[in-house]
Amino acid sequence: MPRLSVLTCIYLPLMALPAFAVRPPFTPKDLLAWRDIPSAEISGDGSQVVYTEHSGATANLWVVSSKGGGARQLTSGAWMDSSPRWSPDGERLAWISNRGGQSQIWVRSLKSDDARAITGAGVEPLALAWSPDGRSIAFTGRVPAIAAASWAPPEIARLLWPRPAGSVRMFVVPAAGGDAERTGSDEVEFSGTPAWMPDGHSIVCAAAGQIFSIRLTDRALRELTREEAIAEQPVPSPDGSKIAYLARSSHPQYYAVRKLFVMNADGSRVRSLAGTLDRDATDPAWSNDSRTVYFTADDRGSTHVYAARNDGSARQLTNRPERLEHFSLAANGRAAAVRTSATAGAEAIAFADDLPAGITVLASPNEHLLAEREIAPVEQIEFDSAGKQMQGWVIKPPGFDAARKYPLLLLAHGGRRGMWGPEFSMEPQVFADAGYVVLCVNPRGTPGYGEEFGDLLPGGNPGDAADDLRHAVDFVIGKGFIDAARVSVAGGVDAAWLLGHSPGFTKAVLRGLSRHDALRAAEWVGASKAAVLVVAREGEDSAGEVYSTLSGKRAMLKLTGSAVADRVIAMEAALAWMAY
Repeated sequence: MPRLSVLTCIYLPLMALPAFAVRPPFTPKDLLAWRDIPSAEISGDGSQVVYTEHSGATANLWVVSSKGGGARQLTSGAWMDSSPRWSPDGERLAWISNRGGQSQIWVRSLKSDDARAITGAGVEPLALAWSPDGRSIAFTGRVPAIAAASWAPPEIARLLWPRPAGSVRMFVVPAAGGDAERTGSDEVEFSGTPAWMPDGHSIVCAAAGQIFSIRLTDRALRELTREEAIAEQPVPSPDGSKIAYLARSSHPQYYAVRKLFVMNADGSRVRSLAGTLDRDATDPAWSNDSRTVYFTADDRGSTHVYAARNDGSARQLTNRPERLEHFSLAANGRAAAVRTSATAGAEAIAFADDLPAGITVLASPNEHLLAEREIAPVEQIEFDSAGKQMQGWVIKPPGFDAARKYPLLLLAHGGRRGMWGPEFSMEPQVFADAGYVVLCVNPRGTPGYGEEFGDLLPGGNPGDAADDLRHAVDFVIGKGFIDAARVSVAGGVDAAWLLGHSPGFTKAVLRGLSRHDALRAAEWVGASKAAVLVVAREGEDSAGEVYSTLSGKRAMLKLTGSAVADRVIAMEAALAWMAY
């Protein structure tokens, strides 16, 4: 079968929409109107929250009271604003923006629209932090690398591979603007976000897998952690006596849990907090009295807030079916985060750290779109595979009737594994609204289930995880409402493995295959009888190797547009391919 053009894929007859739908279904073009919230940050006094609203190639800043009310747009333009941070007095904001064509740090007052860039050309800011007195901003920045092939003319050198990535160094710049001064060692590669000690005399940051302190008076660099672990994200306590940080084992293994630790400011007396919690800690934040560290952790599809005390104990504060990101905490105990759930897209929320059940939704940019569309219900399932209990989610078409037979679509993660959960996701909703039962599974190797579960794949990846997916498909088919002759799979390396080892799939969409994955996938899917659509971006020639091995019904879709436009085209093509 010849390769299909994009238009051919889009206009192939789609499955008839269910007649029972009261509201219009989700379609791929809804992605063009979709708004994400990549970050949210509460002010130091807990009165306001700044968040980023992202759509397509544009991301701008908004500010809203932490008690709710009308949000105010702070920046407006076809550029990407990110990483907003409050000044200590809560009267100014600093953030990173690529307006003007180059990423720089911008600062503005909340009282006037006087935004200005305070950094210049030559350094790409990556992460920033205000000094305690609000006069300076520390930031990590990427400096250009010296060309590895200095002998080559520019028109040839730019084509050579691999290209040097540059180095990440530490800088301090006046908040009013001026020359950025490099600090710390020029031999150390910094990572993550810097943090000022409360006295303003030093900065702590991760580098080379450890936590370092930089004394500003003489740029002296001191290594605070010296352990067989990879340390990151240091957060000083408000009283300056301790530093909380995250660390995971550096021993070779497929997956290691990132745990919460605390040490004295000089690096002494390291101890584990929440040591019995077998989950990845994220976004640690100190209480104002320096006695408690709050953090979030993914657990079995959801994200919860925890409080860890200095005695090593931890208390779980939330237990809702939701995903949380970008948790931040104010001095008065008011917290902010970005939340998504089964019926809502990304929302900026606020709550009290001691009563997180009292949620205030501050911004819900997709509220009107969701109210106009038919949201497919999400059901959690549990099944056995390889002697372990697995978890997954089934998204059913609106008006689902268990007496009918539906086609099944398995969505398989490709490459690095992520955790499916009860959060709203556009792709499953689009396919469910088109009449499919959609299956999302967290197989072996998925984070959110503890270190043992996540480390089960060193010698069996992707076969063992894909085997779990196959058991999940059999489990759902066994419920009686699936047409076993119409089972499809979409994904990367896991989907390719299933095609080569399981004859039960009639349609497939392969996407996101790295060159390494494509070489293996070409071997697995060569003899598959499934109709396969291979999706690749322009230049991903390795996908062509997979396509060339296929026989029978096959097609290749090459994407050349923006990220959102490509997602729309790819989803339209996948819908058409499944119905073809």
